[in-house]
Amino acid sequence: MSRPPGASPYLPLALAVLCISTGSIFVRMASAPPLAVAFYRIFLASLLLAPFAAGSARRSWPALSSRPRALLLASGVALGVHFATWIASLSFTSVAASVLLVNTTPLFTLAFSRAFLGESVARAVTGAMGLALAGAGLIAAGDWAEGTNSLTGDLLALAGAVTMSLYHVIGRGLRAALPLDAYVLGVWTTAAVTLAGLSLVARVSFIGYPPRTYAFLLALAVVPTLGGHGLVNRSLRLLPAPTVGLFLLGEPVGATVLAYLLFHEVPGVWTLAGGVVVLAALMVVVVSGTHSRPSGGSGGREATPSSKSEGGIHSRPSAPSSKSEGGIHSRPSER
Repeated sequence: MSRPPGASPYLPLALAVLCISTGSIFVRMASAPPLAVAFYRIFLASLLLAPFAAGSARRSWPALSSRPRALLLASGVALGVHFATWIASLSFTSVAASVLLVNTTPLFTLAFSRAFLGESVARAVTGAMGLALAGAGLIAAGDWAEGTNSLTGDLLALAGAVTMSLYHVIGRGLRAALPLDAYVLGVWTTAAVTLAGLSLVARVSFIGYPPRTYAFLLALAVVPTLGGHGLVNRSLRLLPAPTVGLFLLGEPVGATVLAYLLFHEVPGVWTLAGGVVVLAALMVVVVSGTHSRPSGGSGGREATPSSKSEGGIHSRPSAPSSKSEGGIHSRPSER
């Protein structure tokens, strides 16, 4: 993609990191039940994306065979559960701990890719997985000392990382079956239906919140979900994927700084120490190329690391040409 003379390709990327870093902040500011926040985030994002993706979806969805349809539904359910667990984690633990732990997604993605897709993983990446687990252990140890509620939040954030990685791995089977915008709209719609069902089972109301809450829910759909990931998609067309991946490691830092400025939330020593270890491990994964190739050389695009999604929507792109959660990375991450 061409850009105006003198324009830096790093500016959209820096802005993307800032936008994505607001995800956990808007969740806190919404002051609504986690399931309601998760539902509105993906539901509103789907509504905003629909005018741009509906035509592609109408053409491509009917042509899907039963297996891709099942994968699309499974991917959407995994994304919905990701949002439910990660957003719930912010009710129990600090923004820093939650965002750091959910950003271990690439490590689980690589593990599942090796287990289910037969892809090879570099030795350095295997070591990074162990390092990240050690960092997560440090964060959990600090939260254990503070009480069981914080530890519950850590476990929910890790569950968010696991389900996001399942979303990524399942979605890889759909790369050739659907255009990106049709894929994203289908997955987001399925995730919204999943979250609506979970909310009904849990008797969580969708209405009756103050206008301020709905304003923050709309901001959550627009700023980190559509805006942040749209800018990541643009950056992937201008910069190498590993460079983008390294920048995206700034999300936990940005979220922590914003939480300090807005909520006066100071991360503990254990969280800071564990965070440094986790970020170092993720950096190893990104620098190592992060993508592993299928054993046997079967194809497909390389998968670049994903970080949280923030959930996320946070997919961290896969792609020759990149991600685009509709402006959204090439298989979205979502946070």
